[in-house]
Amino acid sequence: MMSASGYQPSAVAVGPFLDLHWPVRSLWPETRPLFYHIEQEMIRHMQEMRQSMEYMEKLHQKIFQEIDSSPSPSRRWPRTAAAVALSLDTQDFTPQELSVKQVGRKLRVSGKTEKKKEDNKGSYSYTCQEFRQEFDLPEGVNPETVTCSLVDGRLQIQ
Repeated sequence: MMSASGYQPSAVAVGPFLDLHWPVRSLWPETRPLFYHIEQEMIRHMQEMRQSMEYMEKLHQKIFQEIDSSPSPSRRWPRTAAAVALSLDTQDFTPQELSVKQVGRKLRVSGKTEKKKEDNKGSYSYTCQEFRQEFDLPEGVNPETVTCSLVDGRLQIQ
């Protein structure tokens, strides 16, 4: 009786398995088509992601162009003999969307507006505008006497 550890296959017995011209019949299902389809699916998804990323990049560029082209609130500090005044263009904001706070000798002005426009087709556009500005009160101005008012779309601070 031969044990498995003592069996040494001869070159003649192994030869047909190593011969490259020997007819090969697969007894196990071939996996290449399965992986091939998975690979093609992944390539398709990657192309879709690349297209989506390019679209998002164009969208971001358009958003930044709109932000850059939108006028920021202008500020003026005309100094007259009677008072120091600040005027901000806030025509896109309602009084409820504006905030003016005084902390010590600093004046903090901010505004935020959000608008949603719907069309009759089921889609909508959303616009958000926000600004924040901080000013130091000039020397000689009493913080207790600072007032603000909204006149013709301009925030007047005196």
